[in-house]
Amino acid sequence: MDPMTAAAQPPAASTASRGIRLFNALIGVTTLGIFLQAITAGEFVSQKGREPWIEAHSIIADVTIVVALVTAIVGLVAVRAIDRALAWSSLVLFVLLLVQIMLGHLITDAESDGLIGVHVPLAFVIVGLAVWLSVRGAQVRRRSA
Repeated sequence: MDPMTAAAQPPAASTASRGIRLFNALIGVTTLGIFLQAITAGEFVSQKGREPWIEAHSIIADVTIVVALVTAIVGLVAVRAIDRALAWSSLVLFVLLLVQIMLGHLITDAESDGLIGVHVPLAFVIVGLAVWLSVRGAQVRRRSA
């Protein structure tokens, strides 16, 4: 954007544009974390010496949930005025990730292997929502540019 265009835009439009750019960057990092979760999960399923992979899976989950929380906050504060569905869906993603982490800890710490039947399908829902948020965020950015 050239300086003349930036000067001609009202402050709200400029703030919204910055907000959606930040949101898109954050949802990209969140989605990357979610995909890394799938990779590390695939590495420790039915393997010997799987403890390092479980630890990596847990660390990535902790980082991803923090980024997802920041994404939801940015969504609700800076993106809600542009696209309410995008903003509220980012909060839904954060909540689903919290549930997923709780299930994961119950599976590993409390040896509740029966919860794998919920944990794995929920992972697919989370991946789908993260991809949708990424695509929708890109569409909103193009519309607001």
